[in-house]
Amino acid sequence: MNIIIAGDGEVGLYLAEALVNSNHNITIVDPHEDLLKMIESHTDLMTIMGDSTTISVLQRANVRKADLVISVVHDEHINLMTAIMAKKLGAKKVIARVNTMENLSVENWKIYQELGIDGLVSPE
Repeated sequence: MNIIIAGDGEVGLYLAEALVNSNHNITIVDPHEDLLKMIESHTDLMTIMGDSTTISVLQRANVRKADLVISVVHDEHINLMTAIMAKKLGAKKVIARVNTMENLSVENWKIYQELGIDGLVSPE
């Protein structure tokens, strides 16, 4: 599978390590160049520096060929926007990390599904 992970924090790196060990092609997208350089120096993961909510960055990550996009930055608004944009640009499945219980309500989940989001996670 071709998987894009937005966010190179603790959750993003944990996901990347777990998925790369399952022989998936992983691309990490994040705006922090220093963290991406560290990832590149210790792994074979592909990295893209930039804002995952922008079309050009998602296109550089080859989102139209992505089987899955998972956005797990600390800001749930960025995660939701990344998931919506990625789906509209051709990603097969998208998952967003959320931090508030309001976003996990049944009523809100229905709206997120209508916007194209396939899953919400809250690791907290």
